[in-house]
Amino acid sequence: MYYLIIQLFKTEYKEDLLLALTSCGIEKGSLFEGQNLDKLLQRDYPLFTGFVRSEDERERFSALVTAVVDRKERVDELIALLKEADIDIRKEEILRIVLLPAHRILDHEIDWEGEA
Repeated sequence: MYYLIIQLFKTEYKEDLLLALTSCGIEKGSLFEGQNLDKLLQRDYPLFTGFVRSEDERERFSALVTAVVDRKERVDELIALLKEADIDIRKEEILRIVLLPAHRILDHEIDWEGEA
């Protein structure tokens, strides 16, 4: 089992990402909306203006998606589905995927403990 974290830097791709997640079987998760830290620093703290590139105002917003994934291959499927939708995350800063091994997951459906 794994814990999936996706940082979505360009929120205009949110619908595409959610559709791709659902299509590859990643359905039970959470979506948190927020702001990109670098854009927040640039806008609210003028001291940092010289250190951070100026971009479009909409790039200030971001989203964080988290979910439990049963196998690594699901993330490979997710990346393939995004690429099919002309979203190549290796060529453009759209999102970041982090997959962490989970030592133990427990809820009303799962009581799973991995090897130590």
